[in-house]
Amino acid sequence: MLATVLSDTDLMRAAPSIFAEEPWERMSDRYRFVPTIRVVEKLRDEGFLPVMASQGRTRIPGKRDFTRHMIRFRQDPFKKAVVGEEVPEVVLLNSHDGSSAYNLMAGIFRFVCSNGMVVPASSVGSMKVRHSGHETMVKEVIDASYKIIEDTPKVFKGIEMLKRAIVNPRQQLAFAMAALPLRESSLDIEPRQLLLPRRIEDQPRPNGDRSVWGTLNVVQENLMRGGIRGRTTNGGRRRTTAISNPGQDVKLNRALWTLAEELKKAAS
Repeated sequence: MLATVLSDTDLMRAAPSIFAEEPWERMSDRYRFVPTIRVVEKLRDEGFLPVMASQGRTRIPGKRDFTRHMIRFRQDPFKKAVVGEEVPEVVLLNSHDGSSAYNLMAGIFRFVCSNGMVVPASSVGSMKVRHSGHETMVKEVIDASYKIIEDTPKVFKGIEMLKRAIVNPRQQLAFAMAALPLRESSLDIEPRQLLLPRRIEDQPRPNGDRSVWGTLNVVQENLMRGGIRGRTTNGGRRRTTAISNPGQDVKLNRALWTLAEELKKAAS
C-alpha cells in the first residue's frame, strides 16, 4: 500500500485556500501574510511530501479561499506499508483569515484505515508560527517540521504502550462514553455504537477485551467517518456525517489521544 503524493492540481482541488495570494480583506495591517503554497514548496524541497489536504467551510461570502486548511506530509510516502502499520507524518494547519497560526503537529497514519491521528502537545511538542511581522516565518516552519520528526520516536513508544495495555468491556464503554461528547451532534447516539468495529482487525478478543490502542482506533474511526445511526429530537432516524473540517479533525483527534492516555492508566 503506497501513499498518493498530491500535486498542486490535487491540492487546489482539495483545499484552494492553500493558494491564496493575499489575506482575507478583513485582516489588519499587522497580519504577516505568507502563502501556504510557498511553505508547501519549501517542505517539498526538504523531502516532506503532501499526501492529504482538506479545508474548512464557511457561509461568509468571499471567505472560502482564505479558510483554515490542513495538509499532511510524509518523508517516505513511497515506502510500501502493510495493514496494521503506523507511519509518522507532519500535520500543517493554517489559515489566511486569522483563525489559525501556522501550527505544526505530529501525526500518525494507520494503514488499516484512512483516519490519521494527531498527537497532542503533552506527548510530543506541537509548534506554532504566528503571522507576525518577522521575515523568517518559512524557515521557522521548516525547522519546526524537522523538530516534529525528531520527536516521533516518543510517539511510537507511546503507541506500543497503548498496544500492551488491555482493557475490559466495561472500561471500553467508559472510554466511549467520555468520547461521545467530543463530537457535536444533534442525534441521540448510544456510546456502545462507537465500539462496533468496521473491520476484522479491530475485533475484540473472545472475552471482549481489547488493547487501549484498538479501543482508541475503533472509537476514532466511528466518530470521524460518521454513518452511525441515531435519533433526532423529534424521534426520526438519521446517520452522523463524516468530519471534514480541519479544525474539528485536529481537536477531536487530540482529545481522543488524551483520553486514551488516561484509559491506559486504568488498564490491567
